[in-house]
Amino acid sequence: MRRFFDPQPFSQGQQTVLGEDASHHIARVLRMQVGERLQVFNGQGGAWEAEITAISKKAVTVLTQGFDAEDRTAPLPVTVALPMIKGERMDYALQKATELGAHRFQLLTTERTDVRLDGDRQDKKLRHWQQVVVSACEQCGMNRVPTVHAPLPLTAWLPTADTTLKLIAHPGEAPLADTTLRQADSMVLLTGPEGGFSDAELYSAADHGFVAFALGNRVLRAETAPVALLAALWAKL
Repeated sequence: MRRFFDPQPFSQGQQTVLGEDASHHIARVLRMQVGERLQVFNGQGGAWEAEITAISKKAVTVLTQGFDAEDRTAPLPVTVALPMIKGERMDYALQKATELGAHRFQLLTTERTDVRLDGDRQDKKLRHWQQVVVSACEQCGMNRVPTVHAPLPLTAWLPTADTTLKLIAHPGEAPLADTTLRQADSMVLLTGPEGGFSDAELYSAADHGFVAFALGNRVLRAETAPVALLAALWAKL
């Protein structure tokens, strides 16, 4: 059954006019018809089964029916903190990390970050990246939508990370002990830019309680690291 995100509230047996994005996708892109069934979710948990009852030029109306309370969230809330990456590779990192259960995303700038955004360009990119995350939730079945937070300098963000477990991925470090993960009730996973973290950034992260670790003896690309690391971490839980 196809799934669509719409941030408005839903309730049992309610006729609801969907928002512009969902309506356009249903009516103009997929060309679905009155009577077809779908799922709608608003990112607050759970999803509604619904039936299309009307389609106009600009809007789709659905009748909400059964509610599925399953969130499909990961067993541990994880903030993925990652420097911005050039081009579609950023989309890949956000999409796949969402599918693997990331709870939220904090974008960063570091000494070796190539991407710099400001003003209207940053706002446009943030809207695009948030939509990438929404689309990933529609596809993978997750009913709580992670937020993509505006980029901050790494040095400004480090003191604000307040999870019980703070991890920084860096080649050459030791593997992470399984017991370390199992004792945490929240986690932040910090991955590096192309070219890696500087020594000063690594020292600063350690000063703020971050534990350095690595998966093995290979260096992962900036867009691969958060995806591979999330998959490996879930396998340990």
